[in-house]
Amino acid sequence: MGLLDNFIPDEIVRSVSDVNLDELEDSGIRGLLIDVDNTLISHGSLEMTPDRLAWAEEAMRRFSTCLVSNSVRGKRVRHICEHLGCEGIAVWTWDRKPFRGGIRRALRLTGTQPQETAMIGDQLLTDVLGGNRAGLQTIWVEKIYEREFIFTRHVQRRIESWLVRRLELKPEWTREGATTRDEA
Repeated sequence: MGLLDNFIPDEIVRSVSDVNLDELEDSGIRGLLIDVDNTLISHGSLEMTPDRLAWAEEAMRRFSTCLVSNSVRGKRVRHICEHLGCEGIAVWTWDRKPFRGGIRRALRLTGTQPQETAMIGDQLLTDVLGGNRAGLQTIWVEKIYEREFIFTRHVQRRIESWLVRRLELKPEWTREGATTRDEA
């Protein structure tokens, strides 16, 4: 396994609401770590669309769930966790994604082991890399909105575009079909 393989998600779907909860449950997944900005809500927003909200409520009923965000203050994370009744962490320093510290904290909150937990997020460089390094199943979703943190937009997304081309990933939102880690 090469270094770049750490950026290959196990699954690629268009939206978090397209993540098949039945398939996750059938594969032995008991816990979900879910990114917030541009996965569940638009960057800077506090509201979820009805389809994402319905999916999130169903996920909270069926899985031990923790929202995980690289956020300075964590205001949106706290707001959504309060609304959904789930755990959440906002990490900004040494334990931010893709580093393992925040993911370990989230696993303690879900009470699940890495092999029975999935990480869902919109960024290869944080969500997928962090989840893969921690031994989680990883699901990469299309970002919701173009507005993003300036470093994400100008640095991380450019690296991500290069990785998509280099690894020949086929996101549903750019081409027909999806690629999984086993196919790449």
